[in-house]
Amino acid sequence: MKKISIALTALTLMAMGAAAPAASAQPAPLPAAPKGAVAAAADGYLYAWDGFARGGAQCRWQQHDANWDTCSGINMRNRASSLENRGYAGAYEDVDLFYKPSWVGSRNCLPNGYYLDNLTGIYFLWDGNDGQGQSMNNNIASHRWTNNC
Repeated sequence: MKKISIALTALTLMAMGAAAPAASAQPAPLPAAPKGAVAAAADGYLYAWDGFARGGAQCRWQQHDANWDTCSGINMRNRASSLENRGYAGAYEDVDLFYKPSWVGSRNCLPNGYYLDNLTGIYFLWDGNDGQGQSMNNNIASHRWTNNC
């Protein structure tokens, strides 16, 4: 009789553990700057590089840009591999990045002060638009400044 009682108690405890709600899933935060990366002072620009860790050709913008085909003579459309938002804190401090030109397609947002040294593991949002779930690496075509991510 004791064996049955112990077995039932063990089964009850296992069932209670299985029925317990799992911790709610939280969105993963954007990765932090790598060790040794120096935070640059705000200067009002969004920066993009075609290489990882601020390498290769660079482009920067203070305003919205509906098409990254031209930026001081550089075609940065679908070439960016690292980004940094050095915008000023306050209104329009964050940047929405879009999969297609003219602010079309899926997007993701880069908060003020963030630096991403490798866009390979960063993805466009699953929002029902073209480009959803695609890696942002070499896939950004336009951006606009926004009030919040």
